[in-house]
Amino acid sequence: MIAFVRGKLAGILNGSVLLDVGGIGYKIHVPLSLLNSLNDLGSELTLHTHLAVREDNLSLYGFRERDELDCFLKLINVSGIGPRGALAILTIFSPGDLARVIKNEDISSLTRVPGIGKKTASRLILELKDKISWIGPEQAQKDEGSWDLGAVEALEALGYPAAEARRAVQDALRSFEQKPPEAELVKAALRLLVKL
Repeated sequence: MIAFVRGKLAGILNGSVLLDVGGIGYKIHVPLSLLNSLNDLGSELTLHTHLAVREDNLSLYGFRERDELDCFLKLINVSGIGPRGALAILTIFSPGDLARVIKNEDISSLTRVPGIGKKTASRLILELKDKISWIGPEQAQKDEGSWDLGAVEALEALGYPAAEARRAVQDALRSFEQKPPEAELVKAALRLLVKL
């Protein structure tokens, strides 16, 4: 119904952004990883959206990339995973990483997501294993080079939140010409986190 929303960032509250679109404010729920990457208030933002219609509620969910929205739509069709659960999954995993987790049937990685237990993780893998064609080869390559799951897990083991660890690893990767060994990447990301 509402395919995308483009407007000025008017505010951030409780896992949502407020976009000013011609004087109308849209509250759009987004992954925490997106909230951490937002620019200053007043900057323009375009989000691909899904309108979730419930008996007593209309909620907009937004994503910067179209493949994230496609992934979200697949996730909310899995029994036991609603929009909030799908957002939590996409806060921890990019679509490419989620595809690899599902292909590898990595239940332990999925259970790192708050609210996802072993039963739900198993069901998610079972229902999506044959449907992960929504990850194209270009996106898989982009995600492969964009951040390293092992480095993020190492930072999480040191007590850093998943979204913060992921952002630090992404930033650290930019300082290398080619993908570094995991230990070097963790050190570079730690240096960035200590500066914050």
